[in-house]
Amino acid sequence: MDSFEWNKIFGAVLGTVLFIVALYIGVEGLMAPHQAEKPGMEIAIVEDHGANGGPATAELPPDWGTMLPAADVAAGETVHKRCLQCHDFENGGPNKIGPNLWNVVGGKHAHAAGFVYSAALQALAEKTWGYDELDAFLKNPKAAVPGTKMSFAGLSKQQDRVNLIAFLRTRSATPFAIPAPNPVAPAAPSEGTPVDGATGETPAGELQAPPPGETPVPAPPGAAPPVAPAPGGTTTPAAATPATTTPAPAATTPAPDGH
Repeated sequence: MDSFEWNKIFGAVLGTVLFIVALYIGVEGLMAPHQAEKPGMEIAIVEDHGANGGPATAELPPDWGTMLPAADVAAGETVHKRCLQCHDFENGGPNKIGPNLWNVVGGKHAHAAGFVYSAALQALAEKTWGYDELDAFLKNPKAAVPGTKMSFAGLSKQQDRVNLIAFLRTRSATPFAIPAPNPVAPAAPSEGTPVDGATGETPAGELQAPPPGETPVPAPPGAAPPVAPAPGGTTTPAAATPATTTPAPAATTPAPDGH
């Protein structure tokens, strides 16, 4: 076999090796794992934007004294399963990606021993996780505590948060106290003020009808308008308005002589 045949064989082997190396490099590049920009798992929550896609209505702060006793703890336990990947909820349980959450309701912001909190939470280490603080954090962690490492997007539905907090409250040997109910009541109209039943406003410029059995007497020209009696039956007289005197016409018929 001459050198030309050997050159062809060597070239074929070399080409095959180069093709395999190039194929390996290409496949390795395509199969390389994507590195997340930040640790953790972002859990998207569909926000409630109100009816017909309009803006969501303003949410009133929960009345914990009313809502917590009526909360569905079983539903809160179902919601908490979303958190099991990052948190443990049992007494003496381990810290995971996030801290152990036993006794979190009413506890300090940095309550879990041995867990390395973010600088944002370390700055709030001695602040208590009250109901309002937990509600705000569960709704939007990044807005409630800017700089937190928690990547959970939040719970947009208030009832889900109330149920979850009611469940978290049971994860304690001494559950955090529930405050007294404090419902927001509408302001009542002042006593004695007539209110329009249709609009809820006091009618302006209207006169009250006379009591049954009485005939309204027209006021003489120039007299002040009638004034409603004050409590106790005393009528406050209005300021007198000077009447315009009209001269009587001259008599053309002799007056009677009295007989």
